[in-house]
Amino acid sequence: MVRCFAPLLTLAVMLWGLVPAAWATGPLGPEIRFFSRSGQDPVDDLAYFRGHLGILRPTFTDNRLYAAYRIMLGGRFSEAQARQLLARCCGAPETPFDAMTSWPDLRKRVAGVPPAQETTAFRRRPEDMQSFDVSCFPNAYRNSAATLRARIAEHGANSPLVRDWVIGQDAVLLNCSTDSALPDELPNAPPWLKADRAYQIAAAYFYRLDYTRAGQLFAEIGHDASSPWQKTARYLVARCAVHAAIEQKTPKLIADAQQAIDAVATDPELVDYRADAPKLASLLAFATRPQERVRELERSLLAPDLPPTLPVELRDFLLLERTGTRTTDLGAWIYDIDVLTTSGREQDLAAAKADALGRWRERRSLPWLVAALMHLSPGDDDVAAAIAASRAIEAGSPAYYTLAWHRLRLLIGENKQEEARAELDQILDGRPLPEGVENLMRYHRMKLARDLDEFVRFALRRGEFVMYLPDPRTKLDATAPPLKSTTRFPYDFGAMLKWRTELFQPNPRYFDEDAGSVMSAFMPLPLMARVAQSDGLPPHIQRDVALAVWTRAVLLEDAEIATSVAPIVARHFPQYGGGWTAYQSAATPQQKKIEAALLLLRLPGASPWPDSGLGYPYTRDRIGLVATRWWEHADSDNQAAVDAQDDVPLCSDCALPLQLAAPGFIARQDRDRARNEVSRLRQLPGAPAYLGAIILGWANAQPRDPRVPEALHLVVRATRYGQTHTETSKAAYLLLHNRYRRNPWTSKTPLWFSSPGDE
Repeated sequence: MVRCFAPLLTLAVMLWGLVPAAWATGPLGPEIRFFSRSGQDPVDDLAYFRGHLGILRPTFTDNRLYAAYRIMLGGRFSEAQARQLLARCCGAPETPFDAMTSWPDLRKRVAGVPPAQETTAFRRRPEDMQSFDVSCFPNAYRNSAATLRARIAEHGANSPLVRDWVIGQDAVLLNCSTDSALPDELPNAPPWLKADRAYQIAAAYFYRLDYTRAGQLFAEIGHDASSPWQKTARYLVARCAVHAAIEQKTPKLIADAQQAIDAVATDPELVDYRADAPKLASLLAFATRPQERVRELERSLLAPDLPPTLPVELRDFLLLERTGTRTTDLGAWIYDIDVLTTSGREQDLAAAKADALGRWRERRSLPWLVAALMHLSPGDDDVAAAIAASRAIEAGSPAYYTLAWHRLRLLIGENKQEEARAELDQILDGRPLPEGVENLMRYHRMKLARDLDEFVRFALRRGEFVMYLPDPRTKLDATAPPLKSTTRFPYDFGAMLKWRTELFQPNPRYFDEDAGSVMSAFMPLPLMARVAQSDGLPPHIQRDVALAVWTRAVLLEDAEIATSVAPIVARHFPQYGGGWTAYQSAATPQQKKIEAALLLLRLPGASPWPDSGLGYPYTRDRIGLVATRWWEHADSDNQAAVDAQDDVPLCSDCALPLQLAAPGFIARQDRDRARNEVSRLRQLPGAPAYLGAIILGWANAQPRDPRVPEALHLVVRATRYGQTHTETSKAAYLLLHNRYRRNPWTSKTPLWFSSPGDE
């Protein structure tokens, strides 16, 4: 049934596209995010709208970018307005598919109704086979169900008249997706059903997008004082007139539509629909004079006093300007920043850069200085002028951190490292910074580290959020709890993370991806060992770094470094004291390899690649439900940065130019050695196959060693929970079950390998 105002039908899908996406389910297990991609604040999300913009990113929602533009020009937002901008716009309905579920269930209650034909709320436009119009909004299905409930209550579910009503309504809704047969006329029906049927036929024309005929029929109903649909039909006459004007855009139809809107606004009998009159007028202007309308909206959105319909006007403005028409300055600014992440086409990026720089040269305004710096690359002609202009902006400016970050990025890119280092030290040693701002400044400063101590100091970051935890309310989306000592984690993640005691301490620090990647790609083992032995590392980071360095040293057969780091690892895993003693006292390289393999089989969190954030979220000797266990051969494929220049992106969704770079204190010969070590690691198989080969060789050579059965069990377990390797699993399983049939570890080891012919 056609009820209630809805936006322009052909734009509905675009409207839903403006709604910020829910958090993705993410990687396997929780991880720490060191700065927000969306602009969300972990403590007070309203702070942004009070002018604390942090470092702006193109991934911020368009609502946030609009707010930043207004704030940088001196505009303000009330708390209520800020909450409007944070909320989903305009009471946007769910998709038609969600609302369609109640109607078929209800119609089944009516006796004698034939099975429903499958339909959708969309119809394909013949002139563009890739586009869809939304013909039936969710209210069509909700109101169909509501009316049917009323008819069942009045006449009963077994009434043949109610059956005829449902058959007619089925015909109406079939027109949502394609032109279908109209509901049959019922000349002998009682008055209530005749009135309903007249309304159904008019609605069917409306859903066919035949607004002229629908308007005529609704007008006839509007003159019928006996029809319960009289007032609704009079309102829908205006709806039809507006859509007809939008389709054909002739002056007469536009004038007729405005006259119909005025009738809704002034008719005392249509008071229930009066609030829709300005929405219809806005829709008419939106579609028939878009350039004029978008300028009106810009003036309204930047005026000292914001409109009460702020979310609606901003939504309409963004729909008109997000295509890159650049009719307004505000629209151009949002688009030129958006395009940094929404378009991968070089011509779009080049056009946005040229537009941003041209507008900054012409206007010299703060928003365009920000946009110019975002687009500039080291060596561009405008870099010096933009840097000079950014230095003139005071520290209290809402754009200060954004300008400083990009200024420092350009200085570093132009090899003005001393200048950048001095400014970074002043920023980082000054007033307290928001976590995300501090972490991004530390990213710059770590690249400029002059020695290993500075690397460790600036690699340590304070996380903002713990990401990818299932939301108990939806069980589908994921939450992003702020990382603070009072955070409560959903589901069993609280218990899982309880052992990470540093999470619940003030100001816990972790390595971000740049630190782990620099160690993995550019540091040779001796430098990595010095990091692991550094007194500047918090215990939880030293534990994880030392385990990674020891694992790498074992795989590279560097006994000296492995032995030097082993006491640090052993201190954090005292439950395997006997294994560490045996490893330290092993007399030969082969015996050391065996003892190391026995230890590594008990540590599914082990990997030769230093991790970032939480890394393996469980205790390192526990096989958790999620997360990668042990290292895989494919892990080495992610270390391609050692074969490239210092311009490898660190993450694809950061929306900032974060490139992997080796700090200057790492000498060329160190990088060469690191490259060689990574190359050797790439030639090794994943943990189950690597460790299994060692254990199988030892088991065959020393079959009477009492530790062999358990070791074979651990190999089979690793092939089940780590990288699958069926041949290793099969060999260990058969050796255990054939040679040690009565051993307790044999009964604990099920058949976990599977390959053709094994069944």
